Amino acid sequence: MEKLFLYVSATLLFCGSALANTTFSITHGPTPAPTILDMGQQGDSVGDVRIWRFSAKSSDNQDVMMDWLMTTTGYAAHTTELESRVTLSVVSFDDKGKDTIQLQGVGLYPIIGSTLKSEDTLERAVIGGTGKYVGASGSVTSTHLTDGSWQHVFHLE
Repeated sequence: MEKLFLYVSATLLFCGSALANTTFSITHGPTPAPTILDMGQQGDSVGDVRIWRFSAKSSDNQDVMMDWLMTTTGYAAHTTELESRVTLSVVSFDDKGKDTIQLQGVGLYPIIGSTLKSEDTLERAVIGGTGKYVGASGSVTSTHLTDGSWQHVFHLE
C-alpha cells in the first residue's frame, strides 16, 4: 500500500510541476450565434442553454477547438439588466480530444445578447484536463475585445 501511495504522490507531483506557472493565450474572432435551448419559460429565462463550437488559435499558433455550454441560472440582485450564467467549456488542442482543458465558472451577462459587452472580462476556473493537461488547475481570464474578437489568458498552476 505504501508503494502505491508513493507512486500516486510522485505522479501527481510530476504532473503538477510540468504545468506549474504556465501562461498562454487563445484568441478567436467574434463567436457565432449560439444554438439556444429554450428550457425555461418561453423567451429568455432561467434554464435556457446556449451552445457554441468554434475554432481558435493558441499563442503558439496551434489550432484549437472551443466547445461551450452556458446555462442561465438566475438574475443579478443589484440590477434588472444582468443574468447569471454557469459555463462549462472544453478547449481541445487536437482533433481527437486527447489534449483538453476543462473550464467552469459563473458570470453576469447582459440579458439582451448572448455575450459579454466589449472590453468586459470574466475569470473562470480550470477544473481539469486530459492528455498532457491531465490534472490541470488554475484560471482563465476571458476578454471581449473592442473589435468583437476574444482573448482567453490561461494561468495553469
